[in-house]
Amino acid sequence: MSSQANARRSPPEEALWAAFPRGARVDLRDGDPGADDPSHGDRWGDERVVRAEVIVALMLGVQESEPGHAQLVSLRGARITGQLALSFAETRTTLLLEDCYFEQRIDLYWTSLGFTSFRGSVLPGMVASNLQVKGHLRLTGCSIGGEVRLRGARIAGALLLDGAQLHNPDGWSLDGERLTVGGDVNMHHGFVSQGEVRLYSAQIGGSLSLVEAHLSAPTARALSADNIRTDGSIYAHRAIITGQILLRHAALKGGLFLSGARLSNPDGPALLGARLDAEEGLFLDCLICDGEVRLSHAHVGRNMILTEAKLHSADGKALTAPGIRVEGPVEAMKLSARGKVDLSDAQVTGPVQFQGAHLENVGGTAFDADGLQAGAAIDACEGFTAQGSIHMTNARVASYICLDNATLLNPVGDALMCWRTDSPELILKPRNVQGTVNLQHARFAILRDDELSWPSDLRLDGLTYNILDPQVAAHKRLAWLARDPKAHLTSAYEQLASVYRHAGRDADARSVQLAKQQRARPELPWYARIWGHLQDVTVGYGYRPVRAALWLLALLAIGTAVFSAHPPPTFPQESAPPFNPFVYTLNLVLPIVDFGQARAYDPHGTEQWLSYGLILAGWILATTAASGIIRVLRRD
Repeated sequence: MSSQANARRSPPEEALWAAFPRGARVDLRDGDPGADDPSHGDRWGDERVVRAEVIVALMLGVQESEPGHAQLVSLRGARITGQLALSFAETRTTLLLEDCYFEQRIDLYWTSLGFTSFRGSVLPGMVASNLQVKGHLRLTGCSIGGEVRLRGARIAGALLLDGAQLHNPDGWSLDGERLTVGGDVNMHHGFVSQGEVRLYSAQIGGSLSLVEAHLSAPTARALSADNIRTDGSIYAHRAIITGQILLRHAALKGGLFLSGARLSNPDGPALLGARLDAEEGLFLDCLICDGEVRLSHAHVGRNMILTEAKLHSADGKALTAPGIRVEGPVEAMKLSARGKVDLSDAQVTGPVQFQGAHLENVGGTAFDADGLQAGAAIDACEGFTAQGSIHMTNARVASYICLDNATLLNPVGDALMCWRTDSPELILKPRNVQGTVNLQHARFAILRDDELSWPSDLRLDGLTYNILDPQVAAHKRLAWLARDPKAHLTSAYEQLASVYRHAGRDADARSVQLAKQQRARPELPWYARIWGHLQDVTVGYGYRPVRAALWLLALLAIGTAVFSAHPPPTFPQESAPPFNPFVYTLNLVLPIVDFGQARAYDPHGTEQWLSYGLILAGWILATTAASGIIRVLRRD
């Protein structure tokens, strides 16, 4: 076999053959960058041609290394003809075929190799399923015009693809299903893939870097990495990715970094990360994404950053993350989202910050925080804008909810829904509100608002609070309650009156209680409405006792004046007390008190009818006063 190989070897092959035992390198380049470019390797002449079978023979040990030298196949600038086929071979020989042009795809199926490099080479493809490399596999700067199949491969070192260009637009550009890499996987700094990069269930001992990479699979998945496991992070700063990114059930001991990246998948989700686990955080700051970002039930350690990101989705869902757990803050300052931002049932140990953000989902929900549990604040102050509804039903916020200087626009429905929301403080001072603000059954220790920014349409049934800031006069707060079309409901008035009482403002509390009775009166039966009017006019439902005194003084004045001018005759009897018009009138108006005047004198004509009127007025006054007093005593 050796003699046949010697007879057939060309000068470049002879040089490689001679260099192998000494571990020497063979460089066939002539120093002209244009001529040495492997993309023109099909034009290289015989002086740069090396048959693949010669390389295979060396790798399989046809020669022994010289003492003191390691075996090495090192060749640069060659056009390699035939197929480099080492399937099922086992060798520890280092293989360096760099800046070469391969006419046929490489076959490394079930091969065991040492350090292997094809840096800068042009290849039509590579079949390397179950390949084992006892070192790095370097494909840096390669141009590969077909699939790179590394399914089930095990690489002890790193997989280096930085600057590589993979072209297989109708299939997988890189198939790394179940790939195991002991170090990093680098696909950064000029890496281009036309076709799907598939890393399903891959295990990476370091990080996956896609910094400034370009991935394109417009009608399919650009990066499929479901169930990937990394001991480091996934870095994709400033990457441009067209097509879906799949990271479902991925487990990253580091973080996911998409800062400044551009994702595009207009016809569906751009990023699918359901149940993603990123222990060191999720960084989407300055991300530009055309397509939904879906992170339902994901787990994020430390920070979730969306600052200055721009998310747009044609199907109305910009960020879908129900049930997400974030062990730190959600920072979404100056976020721009066209489509729903869904953090329903999320658990966030830190604050949720939306200062200056702009959320747009006209006619739908712009921000869904139903069931959200925040360990600090929800801060949507200082320029926050929502075109669409904000939902915080059943939200639990440990610090405060701030909507100071915010713009809430949803004219056809709820601008803000806080049904059963629980927080120590609500700051509701929006710059502009169009739509209903629903605070029904919510609970706040402090409610801070501003008369100038009160929504025109409020829902306050069941709302509870301990302090109102500012504590304006009752007539202004009654105008606030009147903005609820159902503000006659007992709870809203009772709550406001209770706050005034605890603040020591009893007069304001009584005004609120009176207003409650007046607002409820139109819905009573006709006879109850009449009785209500009497109570209102006479004693203000018991909350205006001065009215009763004024009515009493007026009746006494009228009766005293009339009976002074026209004293009534006495009843026939032996004796009668001297007539006193004031005491006589008082005896008529207060029927339960007997001063001896009413039964001693007998008025006639007009005076008699006046006495009947005074007696009736007295009974009405006494009855309404008693009813009002009982009501007040029961309340107090």
